[in-house]
Amino acid sequence: MTGVSDRQRARKPLFRREERREFRYRLSIFCAEFLSWLFWLWPPPLRRWFADRCGELFFRLSHTYRDNVLDNISHVMPLADSGLTPEEAARSIFHTSAQNFLDLIIMPRVRRRKMVRSMSLVEGSWEQLDEALAAGNGVVLLTAHLGCFDYIGSSMTAMGYKLIAVTGRTTSRFIFDGVTHLRTAKGIELVEPTPSGVRRVIHCLRRGYCAVFLTDRDFFQNGRPVVFFDRETTLPPGPVRIARDTGAYIIPLFTRRAGKTHEMVLKPAFKVEKTGTLDADIDRGLEQVTRLLEAAISENIAQWAMFQRVWPEPLIEPVRVFPVGSPLESELLEKVAAAVPERLASAAESRGSKIVPPRPTDHTDPPPQS
Repeated sequence: MTGVSDRQRARKPLFRREERREFRYRLSIFCAEFLSWLFWLWPPPLRRWFADRCGELFFRLSHTYRDNVLDNISHVMPLADSGLTPEEAARSIFHTSAQNFLDLIIMPRVRRRKMVRSMSLVEGSWEQLDEALAAGNGVVLLTAHLGCFDYIGSSMTAMGYKLIAVTGRTTSRFIFDGVTHLRTAKGIELVEPTPSGVRRVIHCLRRGYCAVFLTDRDFFQNGRPVVFFDRETTLPPGPVRIARDTGAYIIPLFTRRAGKTHEMVLKPAFKVEKTGTLDADIDRGLEQVTRLLEAAISENIAQWAMFQRVWPEPLIEPVRVFPVGSPLESELLEKVAAAVPERLASAAESRGSKIVPPRPTDHTDPPPQS
């Protein structure tokens, strides 16, 4: 049997089926395509007006998410000079998120040339990315929920870069399948943060890919403690660990909305030093990443579309089964997940077990990440 090509992999995201109902999956894709064509046929001014109204409605009615955003802002604003009140910044974030989601919906309809033209590089140069890729170990791109971050992958694939992104499900399966379909429309490959997904990322890095990670929140609550905006929380060390073990350069990459277009910032590339002490290497690399995240978020606080609390109260103790950030050693997780029945997996999730990967339910937990 012949192997699966990179192009075929990009078209078919590597997510576990989770006893997926085919009708539900097909209906999700149909709804995504229908909405994509529907909004694409609307005049751009009408689309922007509609997104702003949805963002305002979301801001007024979604009390939990508004409180989460205000809590996040309260940690950042003392160290930022935005000139906005907390409520003004929060309202801007909700409007930004609505615009992001509408951009994602119509993304499959946008021509590649137009997508490239709508994204301008205002800091850094593509030469520094090309030079890092020329080293032969791929590049780890670190970003945050700033601006329309989905445009990063789509615009770069339109320019000819090969991208693979690690993402987890944060909403219902029905919505997630449709969103994944939209995100992969331009050729970016998506994988789950599982042992097999991490192995795929490492394989792609060795073949000259850019691996994209959102690193401004510890979504799976198994990160490493850091001091982030002068307060302790946890952030995911996985990207730093992968960069250290593969020798790939890390390049921080951030985007922001600028009226009808998008601006991108490429920070200088750096490597995670590989000494004889794994934990020390990860701590140094994660410290550097944390400082870069602080600078980027401080400069664009009104576009930080983060709807979960980055600093939970009380601080959640990370759950660790294997060494922090080492999905490379955790093949056992997949064997357990394959052997344990669905109902036992759900019970393990309710107990907070990390031995069985989380089995998502059909209700929406955090808001869709656009």
